[in-house]
Amino acid sequence: MNEQMKYPQAFLAMGNGDLVQVTNFTVALTNNGKQVHTLRRKGAGVVMGTQESTVTFDFAIDETGPERNYWRDVMKGTIRQLRAKIPGGRTVLTLNGIFTGCDLDAPLDDATKGSATFIGHMEAVEA
Repeated sequence: MNEQMKYPQAFLAMGNGDLVQVTNFTVALTNNGKQVHTLRRKGAGVVMGTQESTVTFDFAIDETGPERNYWRDVMKGTIRQLRAKIPGGRTVLTLNGIFTGCDLDAPLDDATKGSATFIGHMEAVEA
């Protein structure tokens, strides 16, 4: 018997609740590790670099306007916290940082939408 699984959506939150206008998002984390080579041994080991994390997301703007003023946050460098809630209820990725960019797309024949880029420090993830 082939039992089917459900695949629930992840959510992105800022402040008091979920960002309801977000249509998709990506959370990227890198430790900037490098491979270490010596004169006598290629690929002798690895070294950890500086951890960096980025969140990018797209949002649709309804008739009430954007739910947050991302443009102001970019201009002022306001410190914010984003939380990516992963399905399963065990893991929440929490990042503290700033918005570094926000774009607006206003096509003639589709909904007005935007995109935002956020950089910050990701808090330790509990298993």
